[in-house]
Amino acid sequence: MKKERKKSTFWQDFKQFISRGNIVDLAVAVVVGAAFTAIVNSLVNDIIKPLIALLINGSFSEMVVVLRPEDVEAGVEAITLNYGNLIMAVITFLIDAFVIFTVIRVMRNLQKKVKEGGEALKGHFSKEVKEEKAPAAEVAPAPAPAPAAAAQEDAAVVELLTQIRDLLQKDAEEERPAPACEAEEAKEEKGQ
Repeated sequence: MKKERKKSTFWQDFKQFISRGNIVDLAVAVVVGAAFTAIVNSLVNDIIKPLIALLINGSFSEMVVVLRPEDVEAGVEAITLNYGNLIMAVITFLIDAFVIFTVIRVMRNLQKKVKEGGEALKGHFSKEVKEEKAPAAEVAPAPAPAPAAAAQEDAAVVELLTQIRDLLQKDAEEERPAPACEAEEAKEEKGQ
């Protein structure tokens, strides 16, 4: 018995390729890269080139070595080595590389700080869990806590959660200014 294989068509393969998440990321990177290139080119052409031209009393495009001069009568064009254009290409590359390096370094530092903050928070909570749990091999299971002890523990947890909530609310209030009417009402309530 022969099994029938479903043949994939060109359009099905193309649709599958386009629907991948990586292709969307690539498209975004190309658009951002094009915009970034325009910014760097403007920086080089409009700011750096004029400053260097001021220093060298001319522009980079004028920096050439003539290998064979132009002969108008014979209709022969000049052959030149345009080393000034090469210098500008190297400067543009170095600026691109520096900016990309800086952006990547800042992103890595931010990711590192976020990861360290998460690990510190995870470590804090895991310490509490480790203190509460004892290894089974070393200590026999603890008897069930007395109702009073359990109530105290529950009250401590509720108190901790309440403090966290209050701190979060306080931070949120500090980040956005209260509307004028709410601020006046708060002043009136404090004055009473």
